[in-house]
Amino acid sequence: MRQKKKSRWAADLSLSPPSSSSASASSSSSSSSSGDGGRDAGEKGVDDRLTELPDTVRLHILSLLPLKYAIRTGALSSRWRALWRLRWPHPAALEFSPPTDLGDSAADEFVAGVDRCLSARGLGRRIDALFVALPPGRRYDADIKRWLEYAASCGVEDLSLVVSPLSLAATSARPGRRARRNDRAAVSSAFFFSISECSNLARLTISGLHLSSPSANIKRLSSLEVLSLQAAHVTDAALRRIIAACPFLRSLDLCLCRKLRRIMITAASSRLTSLTIVGCVRALEVTISSAGLRRFRFSGNYLTTYSFDSPSRLEDVYISSGSPVSSLPRSNWVKALGELSNVKVLTLCNLSLQYIVAEGVKAIGEFRNFRNLRELQLLMGMMADDNLMDIYGFFRLCQCPRLEKLFVELPTNMGDPFIEKYLVVSEEEPPEVDFEYLKIIKINSFKGHSNEIGLVKFLLGKAASLESLVMISPKELTGEQHNKNILDGFPDFLHFLRSQLLSFARASVGAQIILSEHDDNKFSPTHWEVYSKA
Repeated sequence: MRQKKKSRWAADLSLSPPSSSSASASSSSSSSSSGDGGRDAGEKGVDDRLTELPDTVRLHILSLLPLKYAIRTGALSSRWRALWRLRWPHPAALEFSPPTDLGDSAADEFVAGVDRCLSARGLGRRIDALFVALPPGRRYDADIKRWLEYAASCGVEDLSLVVSPLSLAATSARPGRRARRNDRAAVSSAFFFSISECSNLARLTISGLHLSSPSANIKRLSSLEVLSLQAAHVTDAALRRIIAACPFLRSLDLCLCRKLRRIMITAASSRLTSLTIVGCVRALEVTISSAGLRRFRFSGNYLTTYSFDSPSRLEDVYISSGSPVSSLPRSNWVKALGELSNVKVLTLCNLSLQYIVAEGVKAIGEFRNFRNLRELQLLMGMMADDNLMDIYGFFRLCQCPRLEKLFVELPTNMGDPFIEKYLVVSEEEPPEVDFEYLKIIKINSFKGHSNEIGLVKFLLGKAASLESLVMISPKELTGEQHNKNILDGFPDFLHFLRSQLLSFARASVGAQIILSEHDDNKFSPTHWEVYSKA
């Protein structure tokens, strides 16, 4: 996600913006400091007429470009590298956050401070990014609407509207019905019309706001490419209307939107390439008719229906359900998985593996399609013997001939409270598969349990091209309870465990085995950000 530069007066809203003289001084200092780069280019005989233009002309050129293209001009030469930051005489990235102890008087002062800053900045001056943490309650509706109108007049491209953390915390404490309604409706759906006036808006983040019923004739957001709704109170119908108003939407993130039940992406959203759904606990179905979708990431309770019109186009899929269940819920997930013929990056949780083993035998022909899979991540919320059998079952049913990277997240708890078998699966021998192209294996929270050792032996014996096996152990592994029973000659349990791992048979003689408490993040899965968010 694009990072926002913090406003120079975000910490103290009573400060005035920098004067024009200081801005010109900054511009001149930048020109002088970058002049060496220009002379260097000239000495080398490079004929760069564009760079030789006066700074005022080059700044005018940058002022006509969208933010992302203005930043890219930094690759032209050293004289262009930071020039885009000076294209406006006032800061073009603003952040307004209220104090943590937001009483009525503090909220009033916060609103007054924002008004002072915007007034001093003046009308019509371009804004690249605007972040506003909104004060709770409906009493500031007129102020918020005025800020949105100001942002629209300044051509804002990246807009974030977030209900203040204090207000979000209040809604989770089960207050009275009236108070809860006032907090959650911190911004009414009518403000979406003000947002629609931002004709240059490319990225929009809405958190904690009420968008349950925007009108069917909502104005189109023709420039919006990225939309993120976080803890937003949005209904199924409202979401469909919002998506329909964004014909060029590329990426949609839905996080903790608890009113959603049936998420529908129609064929009209042909440009949508990425859909992320996290923690939408009431969701039952997801139906995607967009032929352009390439990335689908889902974390939460399993849905009853996953429907993709073009599943063979998906290349990046993340499916995770964090909580253990006594029985597998009804879902068509296994059928949907079997249709991912071109997936390249795949993340599955232990419950997904149970689905595959329990139902995949009945549809074994559907699991011969992972010929393009390059990276696999397994999120093992539990790691009893049954779960090891599920991993074996997955590789037996789902052949992955081109797999290059394997990441395994083991449970973080040391005692593994789910060690009892709640789903009885008969023990079986490791599958006869070959990981011909597997080069990288990384296992987090490795504790040396018997089932974890069994997994390592299996992988070492099958990966003929393995270059690195990295195991990150928890710091508790070197505690007294693990060190008291080790053999003589080893300073701690970690060294004892490392010696055991080095004695295992390996299909790849040159494979490097690393067991450490410290993770240098040299190898990280593609979905690590999604996993941390979930």
